[in-house]
Amino acid sequence: MVLRRFVRLFAFLCAAFLMACDAGAGETVFRSREDRLEAARLVYNEETVNIYTKGRGKKVSGKFNIQYYIDRKKNPSFLIPDSLQITDEAEMTAILEVLAGGEYYDPELFGPVSFMTAEWIAHNLAFSMATGSEEEKNMIQTFFGKDLRMFIKRAKELDLSTVSSMPESEQMVYHLIETVYGLNSSP
Repeated sequence: MVLRRFVRLFAFLCAAFLMACDAGAGETVFRSREDRLEAARLVYNEETVNIYTKGRGKKVSGKFNIQYYIDRKKNPSFLIPDSLQITDEAEMTAILEVLAGGEYYDPELFGPVSFMTAEWIAHNLAFSMATGSEEEKNMIQTFFGKDLRMFIKRAKELDLSTVSSMPESEQMVYHLIETVYGLNSSP
């Protein structure tokens, strides 16, 4: 059982690594991560990202919206409805930097921006695999052990939960993605 979970985790991380290589292959030759992050910060900033509270605020048309809410277990969370539209980790980071500058963010609860970026990358990768080839679909079905249709439905939006509400294995995946993508190195 433990070996099977390790093999699944290893396969998922290999897919994440290959995605990182593909994402950076054409971009890093011409633009460094620092340059992409600087450009992303011009697009995603306090003027263009709207963070609002469920029940007290609302989505703003023309802005990238993030909803803060308290989940059923009384844990604070952030919902990013349009998360799948952002595929560049530098853009993810710029958006999450705005979130981290807001009143609802607590690094003790949610971890650093690099950790949340890794969550976002994993989320996008899992959704892409769940809607990809039969082999990828089977891997997601096996890894997550859930009905694929329900998984896809739930994965259309990203929920950033507190670190303490995540299993250690999930935290480990995010820490490894941080390393693979070089997120925890200062840009």
